[in-house]
Order: sequence, then C-alpha cells, then structure tokens
Amino acid sequence: MSFIRIASFLAILTSIVPTAAGQDKVNPIEAEVKANLKDLKKPFTMLVIVKIKEGAAEKFESAFVKARVATRKEKGNKAYSLNRSTKAPNEYFVYERWDNFAALQKHLKAPHITALLADIGDLLDGPPQVKVFLPIRE
Repeated sequence: MSFIRIASFLAILTSIVPTAAGQDKVNPIEAEVKANLKDLKKPFTMLVIVKIKEGAAEKFESAFVKARVATRKEKGNKAYSLNRSTKAPNEYFVYERWDNFAALQKHLKAPHITALLADIGDLLDGPPQVKVFLPIRE
C-alpha cells in the first residue's frame, strides 16, 4: 500500500473519531452524502465502495453481520446489504437506502456502526468511495 493511500485512510479514520472536547467531527461519508443532496428530508440511496486487503474477506464479511442486522432495524433504513464483486474478489459495495439524511446521521453514530468501522479499519485497502442516488418517481 502506498504512503498516499495510508495517509488518506488514516485521515478518514481520524475524521470519524470524536474530538477531545466531546464534539463529534463530521464523518466523511456524511459530508459526501450531504454535499450531493439538495433536499435532506427526501429519500436517497447510496453505495459505499471499498477495496480490502488480500486474505481479509472472511473477517471483513463477518464484521458486517451484526451491523447489517442492527441497521435493518433502524428507523429510516429501507435497505442495507454488503455485496462482493464477481470479477474483483477484494472489492465490495454496501447498498443503503434511507428515508432521509437525518436517519443516515443517526446510523453513522450508532454503536454497531462505530464498532464496525473499528473492526474493518485495518482490513481496507484505501479510502471508501461514496456515490449518492435519488429514487425516480417513488
């Protein structure tokens, strides 16, 4: 892994950790989604694309089990699933559908998600890529 990728990944993890004063820093996923939404009260879909290190698949997939179960019970969540590429076995995406931005914000601070982020941090091979989509005629 290159120095730039390591630095980028550490910057992402550092940005998620609360500050010493007790204030939360903005999660980079939250910031990316917010920047792509015109109306924060409307539903949206997002894909979080990640690449993991060789040999980390079993641990990575296992880490999502608890998070998936808990996330699907969250108010405002319509879908949450981990998917693996058929051509690149170390590439995954998380498919998420949310009622609104506030539901995503709450989700990102939930204990099962903060635990997930801590569990998978060392398994990632670079920072995640986030894509935001809007439903058509729902």
